[in-house]
Amino acid sequence: MPFTDPFVANPYPYSFAQTLTLANTLYDVPQVLAPGVYTISWSGGGTLTIDFYNGTTLVGTASGTSSITFNLAQSITNYKMWNTVSAVSVIIALSALQVASVSGTLYTFTTSQTITLTGDAYCVLVGGGGASSNGGYGGGSGGITGGRILLTGSLVLTIGQGGTPTAGNGNSGTATTFGSFTAGGGGGGQSTPSAVKGIGGTPNGGNAADGTAPAQSSASAAIASGLTVMTMGQTGGGASASFPAVAGSGIGQGGGYPANTPSGYGAGAGAGSPGLSGTNGVLYIIL
Repeated sequence: MPFTDPFVANPYPYSFAQTLTLANTLYDVPQVLAPGVYTISWSGGGTLTIDFYNGTTLVGTASGTSSITFNLAQSITNYKMWNTVSAVSVIIALSALQVASVSGTLYTFTTSQTITLTGDAYCVLVGGGGASSNGGYGGGSGGITGGRILLTGSLVLTIGQGGTPTAGNGNSGTATTFGSFTAGGGGGGQSTPSAVKGIGGTPNGGNAADGTAPAQSSASAAIASGLTVMTMGQTGGGASASFPAVAGSGIGQGGGYPANTPSGYGAGAGAGSPGLSGTNGVLYIIL
């Protein structure tokens, strides 16, 4: 009997390319794009603007003078674009799965600075992860929070730093602060005077594992408190020798055991000798 081919090609190619021959001329591209994070790059300079449409409904707009990362919350049927200079080659490439149910330019900040963006936006921030103790318990993940925010062109961002091990114990991570929002740092694992696991930062942080069942390390919340439309992923607390599994994905991942180095943002270090540092926090903005 005949067999069907089990392979089904992805209907959405990885990238699309167009050339804008004329400056300040509107080009309408009848191309379906799936929800996801797209990297938009171009050669030739100028200011590029792209309007994304589902039929006649405007879904979102991307504009800039250099490479843009745009989160597309729903599929679109076509997009319209123009540039201020001629002979520009534009590439729109799918770079990740959808990270939030909001369309807009996605900005990721990993260092403390003054944010000069303006307009109504949504933000998610994660605190620094806690450090692990020397041979004891892991650190907790940073907290995660966020919400709507009015960007004024001059808002100070402080990125939480991952905790570091000191004298056998793990120090806590520090808070990420932006506007009225604060995501606390994860607690550090302790060996002396008693063994204590690191607790997840406030709010929504993930705890480290300890030595008794069923205390596996846990992941932070997948969404920021009060902002259920934005799902950025999770980060996690560190593992222990008794429970070596890792926690967290998308934003960060807690350290395992004995390969206990955490990864990403806001992750707690896993237990081991010597103790290790947690990872720094992060701020996401969709504008």
